[in-house]
Amino acid sequence: MSTLTDITTGNQTVTAAGAVAATAGLDVSGVTGDFTLCVEVVSLTAAKTARIQLEDTVNGFTAAPALAVFDVTGQQAGQYSNRFSLRKYQLPNNQFGVANAKVRANVSQIDAGGSLILHAWLEQ
Repeated sequence: MSTLTDITTGNQTVTAAGAVAATAGLDVSGVTGDFTLCVEVVSLTAAKTARIQLEDTVNGFTAAPALAVFDVTGQQAGQYSNRFSLRKYQLPNNQFGVANAKVRANVSQIDAGGSLILHAWLEQ
């Protein structure tokens, strides 16, 4: 059975570009085995777009390369949910298991007037 650890603090509502709470990131310096990174977009304003990045760092996010980038567009009508997942083997340049390594979610772009609800987590 997998252990789930939040990268974001549960579902987070985002209306402007920037790091998603918890902005300090999740410590992944002790993660050495297989893992899956997951992002679920619970909702996004109709016809609006957003770009979500999962970033890792070993220097407190002063330099934070993107591990993965997801471009999403809001639903025109009805319910909306979109889930993305990536396994360790799909992220060959990850810094997991390295001293001081952390991972976070960052919304690098969201249309004006857009509201995004997302949740990101780590499965081990």
